Amino acid sequence: MTASEMAATGGPAWTVEDTEAPSHYVLTGGQTRPTHDLQIQTLLWAEGEPPPGQPREAEQAVALCRGRPLAVAEIGALIGLPFQITRILMSRLIDIGALNTMSATDSAALPDVALLKALRDALHTL
Repeated sequence: MTASEMAATGGPAWTVEDTEAPSHYVLTGGQTRPTHDLQIQTLLWAEGEPPPGQPREAEQAVALCRGRPLAVAEIGALIGLPFQITRILMSRLIDIGALNTMSATDSAALPDVALLKALRDALHTL
């Protein structure tokens, strides 16, 4: 039922269900950008406990990361938040020491693609 339909029937313009979940603005404290460059595949794991007063979603994220590292995208999907909001909350948890990131591998340390292709081709000829 829309707000205009409710108003026409004399009912409230909103329902209790509309006010139960906090808005994304409240979850992020109005913050619009994360403090860390978290990508979809960035892995996070729990390092500590979030301080009291953190949103329920922050506590859920830390609990999820306690057993094993999870990607930012997985965390967002499991706690039901959009990616950008998840990045902001996860950045905040990193800043307070509750979460830590797995550092990205330096591209110079990766094996040469041409070498890997040559190895693959040589194995196929065996």
